[in-house]
Amino acid sequence: MLEITFATFTARITIHSERELSVEIIAGDNAGFSDTVEYEAVAVRKGVTVLSWQEHIGSTIVHVLDLTSGQAYTAVTPAKGDFMRLTGRIAIKSAGSI
Repeated sequence: MLEITFATFTARITIHSERELSVEIIAGDNAGFSDTVEYEAVAVRKGVTVLSWQEHIGSTIVHVLDLTSGQAYTAVTPAKGDFMRLTGRIAIKSAGSI
């Protein structure tokens, strides 16, 4: 399980299998939102993974997770609203397959 703290919200990502994860907004903007989706994770190099999915509401999420530095670089195309580029801190809460 990962938690990513962005400037205005914190997201929790829980990997369930090689194809399914849950995302929850646990603090800040949109707190209480959750979804379980199919995802893709691509290891770019040791410690760097690109994680992407599309939520059921239509938003598309792409994270570049630099697990070595603890930074997430994220692009979000929301179902409604403007394209967002975000940077956040990664906290690994439990072992997973990322």
